[in-house]
Amino acid sequence: MMMRFGLPGGRGDLGGNGATSTVELARIAETLGYDSLWFTDGHLSSVGSRTVTSRPSPIPLAAAVAAATTRISLGFTALHLSMHDPIQLAADLATLDHLSGGRVILGIGWPVDAYAAAYRGGTEPAAADLPEALDTLLGYWRGRTRSAADGTQYRVGPIPLQQPHPPIEISPRSEESIIWAATRRHRLVLPAVTTTASIATCVALYTAHGGQASDIRIERFCLVAESDEAARERATPIVVRLTRRLAALGGDEHGHQIVGDSDFDPSRFQEDTAVIGSPTTVARRMALLRDSLGVERINLRPSFSGTASLAMQQSTVRMFAGKVVPLLAQPATFRAMS
Repeated sequence: MMMRFGLPGGRGDLGGNGATSTVELARIAETLGYDSLWFTDGHLSSVGSRTVTSRPSPIPLAAAVAAATTRISLGFTALHLSMHDPIQLAADLATLDHLSGGRVILGIGWPVDAYAAAYRGGTEPAAADLPEALDTLLGYWRGRTRSAADGTQYRVGPIPLQQPHPPIEISPRSEESIIWAATRRHRLVLPAVTTTASIATCVALYTAHGGQASDIRIERFCLVAESDEAARERATPIVVRLTRRLAALGGDEHGHQIVGDSDFDPSRFQEDTAVIGSPTTVARRMALLRDSLGVERINLRPSFSGTASLAMQQSTVRMFAGKVVPLLAQPATFRAMS
């Protein structure tokens, strides 16, 4: 099985918050052979108990990347459909799909209650549930019309270049949402804080209800260094900071809930949840995910949610592409070593 690897984009990873740095990241990622670049929804980011700051809007950033690249896919982890105007979102995503030559991957998820309340200012009624919002979006792409007050019928356009629609990847919040994704034949994307045991549980549940393991994407915090010792030395303070923050947030990151029980003990997190080590060690860990669980799509998180330095992130991205990926092209070797 050929593995495909993605990188984050548009949240300051690997080069600041501006569109210029995101476009440069995309060019580098495409040159290095990465499969996809991922943009996070959520214009609110907690910076304290009472204040929030805005994040870059993902669709305009993805459009800038589309204009500067030719191959790399443009994914979202995860758009909160119920917080967008459905007509505008349908048109924006379809336009992006055309501009990119059919490279959009629609990752969607549920925002946590606290995020949703902050987004609505605590005054508006609860937003529509994700399945309903997705059905509305897909309905517009299939030709569903809207009625005006005078009875005139309007059709939403354009429709996406990819037919019947771009691939849909669900960021689940419960076992029920995993089953729903599998029965609807949607892909699955599991966040970086999911433990290896939880990933195995999710894969088993998804495949038991008709899904394919090859349609599951997982995120993984990743640090590659010249040796295991160097990697552990660099990763330890980063993991301590990250696990403390995740524990304080209850495991939630950027506006959508995680699946399963996460262990935020730094040692356990460093050895199990994150992928840290020399090129050989990192390749072996990735090969185990592929060979034991059937996972082929992995999004790297080299920033460790903003706790790793820019230089460390860039080193991981280049070493992974230059040294880890070639080792993974020798699957028999890593099956024997696992």
